[in-house]
Amino acid sequence: MRRIPVLVVVLVLVALLLGGVPAVAAPGGDRPIGPCSRGLVALTFDDGPSTAVTPRLAHRLDRLGVPATFFVVGTRVAAHPELARRLSEAGFAIGNHTWEHTDLTGQTGGQIRRALQRTRHALIEAGVPAPTLVRPPYGAVDGRVRRVLAAVGYTPVLWTIDSRDWSGGTPRQIARRVLTAVRPHRTNIVLQHDGVTHSPATLRAIPREVQALRERGFCFAALGPDGRPTPPVPVASVSADRPRVTEGGRVRLTVRLDRPTSRETTALVAAGGSASGTDFEMTTRRVRFGVGDQVAHLWLRTRQDDIDEVREEVDLKVFGGRGVQPALVWQAGVSIADDDPPPVARLVDATVTAAPLLATGASVRVRLDRASGRPVRVQVRSPLGRGGVVVAAGSRTATLTLTVPPGAPRDGVHDLPVRIVGATHARAGAGAVLTVRPPRQSRAEAIAAAVAAVRWPVATVPRIF
Repeated sequence: MRRIPVLVVVLVLVALLLGGVPAVAAPGGDRPIGPCSRGLVALTFDDGPSTAVTPRLAHRLDRLGVPATFFVVGTRVAAHPELARRLSEAGFAIGNHTWEHTDLTGQTGGQIRRALQRTRHALIEAGVPAPTLVRPPYGAVDGRVRRVLAAVGYTPVLWTIDSRDWSGGTPRQIARRVLTAVRPHRTNIVLQHDGVTHSPATLRAIPREVQALRERGFCFAALGPDGRPTPPVPVASVSADRPRVTEGGRVRLTVRLDRPTSRETTALVAAGGSASGTDFEMTTRRVRFGVGDQVAHLWLRTRQDDIDEVREEVDLKVFGGRGVQPALVWQAGVSIADDDPPPVARLVDATVTAAPLLATGASVRVRLDRASGRPVRVQVRSPLGRGGVVVAAGSRTATLTLTVPPGAPRDGVHDLPVRIVGATHARAGAGAVLTVRPPRQSRAEAIAAAVAAVRWPVATVPRIF
């Protein structure tokens, strides 16, 4: 058997007597211990609520970001219902600790049920949801008591670590009792009190316990419906490292959890908005977090095209996942700035034959050298007057109509220039020539032909005789 040097033993004893908590070295030497990598610790408090300690304890736990479970005594809830209500509103779990803190193993089934029912009623009257967890006073429970508790819908919860704060001790001693008993990757349910004589010392021990346990890689948890520590459920959110990106570029997204947790989690990130998924590659992406991780990154890549577009917006949010609570509102936005020049609008030559009787519409086509993401308005001028047309977004052509007055065969052929005099969301390009040919018929010939083409109805006169 290997002998331990006396000096080492003396130094350890001195450290314990001075109340120091030895630091836990990370595996592998100086590698830091990750948050939540050692498991969960559930802090529980019995015998309250008390006016002297409970409000201050709840405030301290909330400031430290530590969930906890309070097992309350019914008579104290009835005396100060506002204290129980504040605990519940602050998000702490609340369990039943019977009406008068009586040893249940010495009571009949009816007495046990009445003690639990009266406490339950007091909590409901105080505005607290009906509890499903119960802590038998003194930890006194046997098979008969368990059956009674199960019959009325309660799960009994004991503890794995007794701080013995009810027996006294300084804050440093109470903290040391807890810290020396916590074990990695085990069920760590700590029993402490907010309603006994020595509870002020417990109140002062809490910051020491929390800091040391977090440094050792533990997370804090409330008790779940099964009476076991429940891993924290962090809220996941997403943000962009910068609010604007040029088309074809990329921007880094950061997904954050508001607290670490003791299990691997995933967050689903969605992107939407006016770009509608056409100008960026990501619509939904799954982001994984290891134990204790709170930050993950991914890239939003935008597509390069040759279409002139308005600035588009990409909205981002976390909408689901495993082991996280998503914030269902859109949480961040990125603007995609277009870097393409506007298209060039040109006119296409056209030919029309004038009519001898009525005005004729001459169709002139407008053509863009490439499509645009915006509607393009083109205005033209010619000897026939002005005209205009709108090329729809995404299209490359549109047709405008100029009015050609009636003509005669002797008029000859006329080439009329048509010029672009205005273009919105486009650059003006080359104009066109509208060739107007004369009609083949004169006005009189056209009238005669029209009359001859009329089919007159034939009237039939019936015979009278």
